[in-house]
Amino acid sequence: MDTINLDSKPPKEILSILGGLFETSREENDLKKLLKSIEIAELVDCDKFDLHSKAVLNYFMGNAWSYVQRIKYPNSNFPFETLELEKEIVSLRKALFQISHCDDNFMNCQILTNLGNLFSHIGRNSEAQEYFNLCLEIDNQFGMAIGNRGFGLYYYARVIFEPNHQFIFMQHARKDLLKSCELNGVYLEAKTDFYSIAKSIETAYPLNNLKDIHEYGDDYYKGLIKEEIEYRKWCAEHRLFLNPLNDVITSSAVANDYLFTPSMVLKINEKPVYQTIFNQLKQEYVSARFIFFESLFNRNTHFSDKGVTLMDTLDSCVYSLAVEKTKMAFRICYSIFDKIAYFINLYFRLGNNTQRVNFRNVWYKNLEKKQGLNSEITQNSNWALRGLFWLSKDLYEKEFETSIEPQAKEIANIRNYIEHKSFKVIEVSNPNWSEETETYEIDRELFVEKTLKVMKLCRSALMYLSFLIYDEENHRKKCRKDDMIMPVHFINLKDEYRT
Repeated sequence: MDTINLDSKPPKEILSILGGLFETSREENDLKKLLKSIEIAELVDCDKFDLHSKAVLNYFMGNAWSYVQRIKYPNSNFPFETLELEKEIVSLRKALFQISHCDDNFMNCQILTNLGNLFSHIGRNSEAQEYFNLCLEIDNQFGMAIGNRGFGLYYYARVIFEPNHQFIFMQHARKDLLKSCELNGVYLEAKTDFYSIAKSIETAYPLNNLKDIHEYGDDYYKGLIKEEIEYRKWCAEHRLFLNPLNDVITSSAVANDYLFTPSMVLKINEKPVYQTIFNQLKQEYVSARFIFFESLFNRNTHFSDKGVTLMDTLDSCVYSLAVEKTKMAFRICYSIFDKIAYFINLYFRLGNNTQRVNFRNVWYKNLEKKQGLNSEITQNSNWALRGLFWLSKDLYEKEFETSIEPQAKEIANIRNYIEHKSFKVIEVSNPNWSEETETYEIDRELFVEKTLKVMKLCRSALMYLSFLIYDEENHRKKCRKDDMIMPVHFINLKDEYRT
């Protein structure tokens, strides 16, 4: 394939040529031609592109990398880590950011649906549902998002350990799958697949039960004080509960942090260390979540801020307990990622230096990316483990050159300035001041947005951690010899003891 010079052509023509090259290569199943087409696209000078054209280009690039992935790995058993998936995610996330600032709801929905499918494909089931839901907030009749949401719920249900919850997932999966078959804009091949899965669900459960989808309303809020109801509603609506059902519904029935660890077999002299660590991680998360909630809805001057002499430096900086609570929530949630890495290192007996383990390097031999993935990780068929690994790629660490989250470096920088340097939240920036970075400045609402993003990522990580423990314990149970096991029952810690 000859090199094509696109420099003299207008953006619209460039996009048309590249789109044609990508689709022709896919139809011909020609990997060499496809990679050459991507190389040509990467050389395009985007300075003359408007924001919408840049979004379309990144969308096309995301599609192109997905075609490479399919040609190289035609079945679902793809390697634990592939460059193609990383490129696809980055391209689509860039496209999403760009298109969100343009007036093109259809393409926005296309990109969100593709991201939902991709995240479901790599085991990040909870986040996949969020992408589908974001799409349907824009267009609640976008058929491909509805069908693929149902498809994602069907596979998400495989990691759900509670049978009643699993059944509710199947109810909603079937409902979405069948609804998509009635809508325009859904490809015939997709409709066939969606309908087939819906019918397979009907073979596993009584049809009348599947149709009986209960609407819970606010039944479970009865007896609670107003402040607690407001808090739980906010958590449920933002899908922040450690409860898989909160990815499906937002009613009072899911307004609790149900997720926990399964029974584990330990030696007679071993402490229940994994339950202890998970308890602590869970408590830190829910506490950070409440602190964050308070920082948003209780912005009155607190008595602890009164009588504190501070100098007005005319920089519109906000000093208050509410702002500090947002910072606390950000710090706590970000710190949980490395603690999850510590858990994985212990649980899978990877033997890494606990002083050096972090969420980005725990997956690799001797914590070094250049040495490749640890075989204890890659030989494990645990799908939630794979999802957690791909989630770790959303974070930035200096020793890793890339992240699949375009905002990762900025978020890591925020954390670094909060923890070790100088960080301030401002209402209005001063355009006349220099751009020196002695202090990291950020708009208040933007910081709230970043904190919510980190909190949602933390919630997903804890969910996948619980799922992977259940799957791994089931695997270990099957491999275990018929040794004598003495059961020890742990009771749920009562609320009145948590003071």
